[in-house]
Amino acid sequence: MKNLIFNSTIGVNFSNTFQSTGKQVSATKAAAQIKATGVKTVKMFTYNQTDCISAFAKEGLQVLVDIPNGDLKACANNDTTTINAIIKVLSDYSTTIPMICVGNEPLGSWWGNEFTGDLVSALKNIKSAIAKKGLTTKVTVPFNYAIMGSSYPPSAGAFNGSLKDTILDVCAILKADNSVFMVNVYPFITQKNQPNNVHLDYCLFTAGEKHWVHDGSYTYKNIFDAMYDALYVALGNNGYGSLPIVIGEAGWPTGPSATYTTATKANAQMFNQNLINHCKSGNGTPRNSNVKIPCFIFEMYDEDKKPTDAGFFEQHWGVYGYNATKNDYEAKYLLTW
Repeated sequence: MKNLIFNSTIGVNFSNTFQSTGKQVSATKAAAQIKATGVKTVKMFTYNQTDCISAFAKEGLQVLVDIPNGDLKACANNDTTTINAIIKVLSDYSTTIPMICVGNEPLGSWWGNEFTGDLVSALKNIKSAIAKKGLTTKVTVPFNYAIMGSSYPPSAGAFNGSLKDTILDVCAILKADNSVFMVNVYPFITQKNQPNNVHLDYCLFTAGEKHWVHDGSYTYKNIFDAMYDALYVALGNNGYGSLPIVIGEAGWPTGPSATYTTATKANAQMFNQNLINHCKSGNGTPRNSNVKIPCFIFEMYDEDKKPTDAGFFEQHWGVYGYNATKNDYEAKYLLTW
């Protein structure tokens, strides 16, 4: 698969939504720091932070914007105020924004199906408005990995039965749009929830042979490939095996290690660097070889006010963290992007 949409295989997620007042990195500072990494594509979590979009555009960065879940109902109902506001941003930055994400993990179980009924209609209406304006902006939906009903072994990959119809309706739209299937993948969370079954080295791309997983004629040396291929199997079994898979979020938290012993800077650096190397290598996965895997690292900066319902690690995903003594952001660890 040749990447025809994004300017770089590796991108980064950017949000300052949950950074406390006085600790928010400016749009111009973020744009300069992201560009300095060599990353050329940024994924945001809203469409109306035009100061950030403008700053990224000035640095020559691509930007993926997002329609928050709270706007899905309005889009599903073809609310002209909401849709016109979205289309204006896409039109004003048509050379900067190659793709818009519709919702953010909208089928997550924690939403209690609040957005499930609106997702497909919202996606159709946004695509229709894009076409009517004569834009070429692609659409996608960033799904959480829990859309999978079965993922082990990868050959048993299947969608959650209660969500399958919605997922396949989305797939049909994505295929017609020549777009991509986007999914968020978090080996850290899988390992945290199943420490006795999922070995840390299998998550960090460092597993020895005794921790590899064998699935028929395929051998899995890391959980990332196994999760990717389970989705690849599920898509293929439903007629959508040709949809390119893009990793919308993947990362590893740096703390608090006193509570989560694997959430350390060393593990975060190892996971993210090995992930970057793997996705850029062109090796692909056992079932989908010889491809580069577009992947957006989560995330550029820590968010010190992010809700911690899932765990206190939620505030510590940033490759960069806040250093109050210098009133500036400094890298927690170095990566070769």
